[in-house]
Amino acid sequence: MNSLTDDTTLSATELPSATAVANYLRQHPDFFDVHPEVLRELEIAHSTGDAISLLERQVVALRDENRRTKERFDELVTHATSNQALIQRIHELALALMEAAGPEAIFRTLAERLTIDFKAHQARSFVFGEPSFVEAAPLPEFVGEQSAIRRAFSDVLDSMKPSCGPLSDRQSEALLGYGIPAGGSAALLPLSGNNWRGILIVQSDDAARFYGEMATDFLAYVGDIVSLVIDPWVAKKAKK
Repeated sequence: MNSLTDDTTLSATELPSATAVANYLRQHPDFFDVHPEVLRELEIAHSTGDAISLLERQVVALRDENRRTKERFDELVTHATSNQALIQRIHELALALMEAAGPEAIFRTLAERLTIDFKAHQARSFVFGEPSFVEAAPLPEFVGEQSAIRRAFSDVLDSMKPSCGPLSDRQSEALLGYGIPAGGSAALLPLSGNNWRGILIVQSDDAARFYGEMATDFLAYVGDIVSLVIDPWVAKKAKK
């Protein structure tokens, strides 16, 4: 095959393939420096039907690439800012829970803060164990080890990983009487401590609020904090 720099006129059957031309230009990046007249003379069809030079096409391509890079950068900045705000809310939640006087205040503070911070309709905690304290009235959060709620959320409790999405029919049925309606969506945070398990349900009437592909790293942090705060108020099992 004749060199691409030859002045010899090639017949149609001797013309190099598009792949060969592309490979040659990649191997000789200084080609247009040596032959700037080619860069000026080449015309490429534009999407509008007009013809533009290769140089203009490169400028357009670079502008598009810069635009995409800027959009990606803006997205990363927004994500980082959002995470920073979320970390601050989690920090404030931890302080509020540690300042709460007693388990009733802890559960009330938890429900109020999570409803606001996670833009949900309600948050409910369920501890599958017995309280280690005596109250004038039993707290509804302590539902016992044999609760139907524990069985309905066994997958989440076994994995000990937060989960987001709609509640299953079985889960909705187990929550009847606790003010958590079927439908919508929920974030499920498993809780655990010294020989006990529990679950925190942050529920929204909006089916799109909590979805399956949602990142759960920060939810796991919240679950760890809540578990630590609740643990002293759960009765420990006697060692055999």
